Amino acid sequence: MIDPLIMLSIGAALCVLELFLMNFVLLFFGLGFIIIGALNFIIDFEWQWQILASFLLSFVLLFSFKKPLNRLFHKSSDKYKDNFLDESGVGEIKQGMVYFKGTLWQSDDIDLLLKNGLKDGDKVKILCIKDGKVVVER
Repeated sequence: MIDPLIMLSIGAALCVLELFLMNFVLLFFGLGFIIIGALNFIIDFEWQWQILASFLLSFVLLFSFKKPLNRLFHKSSDKYKDNFLDESGVGEIKQGMVYFKGTLWQSDDIDLLLKNGLKDGDKVKILCIKDGKVVVER
């Protein structure tokens, strides 16, 4: 029989080690050792059964509580959304294309705008970006 204090010590050491790794695996093994160590004060087990019970309990705890704890502690408060292609703004006509956000964009509407008197350097309103082309209006 392994002394219950040794089981509790192993469990506590695994829980402390979990504080440094933060992957929620060692925590459950530590809890398994702590629970079986505490149970050993009441019921005497052979050392093989102590280890087997610790591992079985650890796996049950791991598969039951790891995902909920990960969601609880690792949820992101800031959702990063890259709106680069969904933004509107003001662009400039350059070389028969629209210069917007540091890039020359093609547009199906630019030929029509150039025929209606716009020239290089004129500003146009960007409505959105669709299929890799900007949608513009005068």
